[in-house]
Amino acid sequence: MIELHLHGLGLFTPGFPDASAWARRAPAAPTAPRAEILPPALRRRATALACMVASTAAQAAAEAGADLARVPFVFGSTLGEISLTVAMLEEFWQGEGLPSPTRFHTSVHNGPAAYVSIATLNRGFSTALSAGAETPAAALVEAAALLSERGGEVLVALADEPPPSPFEKEPPFPPLALSFLLSADAQRPRRASLRALRRESAGPPRVPAPFAAHPAAGALALLQAVEEGAKGPVPLGPDGPRGWVAEILPGSRP
Repeated sequence: MIELHLHGLGLFTPGFPDASAWARRAPAAPTAPRAEILPPALRRRATALACMVASTAAQAAAEAGADLARVPFVFGSTLGEISLTVAMLEEFWQGEGLPSPTRFHTSVHNGPAAYVSIATLNRGFSTALSAGAETPAAALVEAAALLSERGGEVLVALADEPPPSPFEKEPPFPPLALSFLLSADAQRPRRASLRALRRESAGPPRVPAPFAAHPAAGALALLQAVEEGAKGPVPLGPDGPRGWVAEILPGSRP
C-alpha cells in the first residue's frame, strides 16, 4: 500500500464537538453537530448521522485547506442509517402505509455522503462501504487505491450511531463520526503519515471503554495516535487473527 499523508482531522461525539476537544479530553455539554456546510433546507431533512458526517468533513477539510467541492469522498459505516431504517420498518409492521419519499431516500446507506456532496456541489467520485469492525481499515484501503490511481486528495469519513430497539448492542456505544483528509503527497506539510496497513493480530483498538464496541473504534484509535504524536503500530481492529494494523509516523507540522 502507498504511504498516506494526513492533513486534516474531524470528530464529533456528544460532548466533544471536534478533534481538538477530544485530544484535550475537555468535554462540553452535549450538543448537536454543527453541520453548517449544509444549506438550511437540506439541513432540515438531514439525519443526525448525516449532520455528524457533514460537521467532521468540514473540520478535516478546513484544517487541510481542501476544497470539498473537488475532493473524492470515501464514506464508511457499519450500520448506516439504522435508526431511520428501523423506524420505517416499524411503520410497515404497524400498517401505517408507505414512508414519505424524503425519509425513504434519506435511509440509504450512502445518504450522509450524498448530503455532503449535494451541499458542496461535488460531482466527483464518491463511494460508501460497510465491513463491520473492519470498516476503518477497508475505508483506508479504498482511499489508498484511489490515491494510487488518481493522486490528489481524498476524504475518508466514518460514522455510526447506536442501533435502536430491538437491535441494541451490548455493550452499548455512543454516536461517533470521524473524518480524515489524506493525500499521497510526501512534500506537503502533514499531521502524520500512515504506511504498512496490514492484517495482524495486535489486540483491539486502544480507545476509552464507551467506544470499545463502536464500529469505528479503529478510526478513533488512529485519531488519538495522531493527536498524541505517536509513532509505531496502531491496532485498527477487530481483535483476533483478522485484525488490521497501520504504522504511524509523526508529521512535519503539529
